[in-house]
Amino acid sequence: MAKKTLKDDLVRDQRRAANKTIRTVARNIMNGLADAGPEWSGDFKNSWASYSVSNGQMGTGTYPYKLADVPDLPVTAREMARKTRIIIENTAPHAAVAMDLEPGEFIYPGFEPQGDVVFRGVRRDSGIRGDIDKGGGGNRSTAPLDWYTTYARGGKITKAVQKGIRVVTKEANQGRFTEM
Repeated sequence: MAKKTLKDDLVRDQRRAANKTIRTVARNIMNGLADAGPEWSGDFKNSWASYSVSNGQMGTGTYPYKLADVPDLPVTAREMARKTRIIIENTAPHAAVAMDLEPGEFIYPGFEPQGDVVFRGVRRDSGIRGDIDKGGGGNRSTAPLDWYTTYARGGKITKAVQKGIRVVTKEANQGRFTEM
């Protein structure tokens, strides 16, 4: 076996730092999605998960998500070269409806929402969760219409990435970087 060199150690440490940055960004995005999305019972908010593309390992937890809720990622040169390293999705059975991607049937569950109501009115015929028209109806929405596509296409993902990089860089500069 070849003798390890200082250069090998530096490369390994750089890969670990990159790995922690990716995981920190994933955690930030999961928390951002949970904050932006609807919250009636808390089920949807607590169903964000992340998957390692290379080994299929899944990370789960509940809001607020922690770094330990994101799976460890391999740090080999081959894995580091992957374009996609981690996937984030919501595992709730009604996720597509809660994300305003599919219509759904809305049945009052018998209790008020845990999240703040952002809109009240009459639900339109589209069946889309957030598609509520002003009026005297009692329908409530705890997230604006198209909150998910707005989050995904807007600047919030960029901010989550930048924050993740800042956190890991600050830890490294303070000598507190540790492998998770």
